[in-house]
Amino acid sequence: MALAVAVQLAYPKALAYFIDNAGKGREAAWYGTFFLAALAVLVLQGFAATLRYYLFQSTGYMIVTSIRRQVYAALLRQPVAFFDQHHVGELTSRLAADAEELHDALSMGLSIALRCLIIVAGAAAMLLAISPALCLVLLCYTPLSMLLSAWSGKRLKARARAIQHGQAEAGKVAHEYLANARLVRAFGQYRRAQQHYEAATASALQTAIASTRLFGAVRGVSSFLTYFALLLTLGYGAHLINQGTLSIGELTAFIIYAAMATESAGMVNDFWSDWMRTVGATERLFEMIDSAPPPEPEAGGAALAGQFAFDCVSFRYPERPQHLALDKVDFRVSAGQKIALVGPSGAGKSTIASMLLGFYEPEAGRVLFDGRPCPAHAARAGIAIVEQEPALFAGSIHDNIAFALPGRSASRDEVAAAARLANAHGFISAFPHGYNTEVGERGVQLSGGQKQRLTIARALLRNPAILILDEATSALDAASETQVQAALERLMEGRTTIIIAHRFSTIVKADRILVMQDGRIVQQGRHEELIRDRSGLYFDLMQHQLNSGSGLTFGQSMREAHTLSECQT
Repeated sequence: MALAVAVQLAYPKALAYFIDNAGKGREAAWYGTFFLAALAVLVLQGFAATLRYYLFQSTGYMIVTSIRRQVYAALLRQPVAFFDQHHVGELTSRLAADAEELHDALSMGLSIALRCLIIVAGAAAMLLAISPALCLVLLCYTPLSMLLSAWSGKRLKARARAIQHGQAEAGKVAHEYLANARLVRAFGQYRRAQQHYEAATASALQTAIASTRLFGAVRGVSSFLTYFALLLTLGYGAHLINQGTLSIGELTAFIIYAAMATESAGMVNDFWSDWMRTVGATERLFEMIDSAPPPEPEAGGAALAGQFAFDCVSFRYPERPQHLALDKVDFRVSAGQKIALVGPSGAGKSTIASMLLGFYEPEAGRVLFDGRPCPAHAARAGIAIVEQEPALFAGSIHDNIAFALPGRSASRDEVAAAARLANAHGFISAFPHGYNTEVGERGVQLSGGQKQRLTIARALLRNPAILILDEATSALDAASETQVQAALERLMEGRTTIIIAHRFSTIVKADRILVMQDGRIVQQGRHEELIRDRSGLYFDLMQHQLNSGSGLTFGQSMREAHTLSECQT
């Protein structure tokens, strides 16, 4: 940059020298020497300009890539409550669009600004050397330009922040509808999806137009000041030539230097305005980096034995602080026990699973493992979960099962052994690419039963001490449920298991059933004990399920009806 600017600053002086000497009857060799020297300097400047562009652009890409990685790492470290409050579409929009704003400012914007600062300093020195008197004319330009830059910078920063917020909101809407593209198509909601996106982008568009209007006005005023200063310089320079204190070549060089200085100063002002907009657009990125908790240490220490307890735990979700999700929940589970959680929707069953996994901190009370408090990351190392909606990544079957083991790669034999236990090896082997088969986004290429068996294989590979089954078979047909249930039986062998279910056919063999309502445990015991209490919530829930026939096969309904009838008798 310094080399390129030095050559650029030499142009006007060389031009003045040429103008003042061209009419003095120089020989042809003088002209040839002058142009050859000028050509060599041009080649040198071209080489320097190429290096300057490459170095600034590549450095800008490296910086922005580093920032993107830091933001992504910060997002991964955020507590689960953070994702309850922020939409994934908003976060991915900020990760992509906001960081790109920073690249433009750090690469070409910063390069041009630094180059212009050097040009301003060099041109000012040359101007003083040519004519100190003419320099006084330019003094009117500098303070006005600085005031204009300071006035516009704050306003552009605020509007840039609003623009990025609007774009993040639009990204959230787009992500939501695109993620549910099948539902949009099934219900013919194209117009609704389009209208929601147009409404989300309208605010950002208006703010962007207003910001562009302000930026354009600032550019216009800055341009006027620049050329007005040059006009005054030209008029006063003509007066000095008439007095014989300045040559035509010197005035030409002075005008060029003045143009370079004022134009470069204007570009520095423009960069400042752009930088303020960039700061406004990207400050949310750095807020996320700064607010992220430190990385969790690698899980280590003694493995869990499988015993845990909720010691008078109370909890409220951050988004619903007025409502107690858990109200003084107190129970203990011995290693190897199978505990079922039942109750109406919103009773707190899934909240217990979230607390067990350390996704949230209790408002009061403690969650104990093997009789003592345990850091969340260490407890999670001994826990696996199989959910109602299987969570799969858009990768291969092998990668999705091997996801169970952090810190090391699972071998194909380990993955295949887990798949066999989960009744998944057969259908996996039937695929042309076997374990390398791509499952698609969220496992869209697989059936519900196949996806569920992959998640069971993943849990088996993890070999946890504590297992959480969250409505693991509620969305399956009878044929798929039979295979999944057989895999679950193998998975539960010898493990402490928490079973969350509405379908009582899946939990009647539990060692203990906890009946929940409004965040509290209102009943607990075995199925045979609870069903005898006709005034209890468990009896009502069982009777409602049998009456509705929901989620039970004919044979299951008959068996449950027989059990209920015996208890009533």
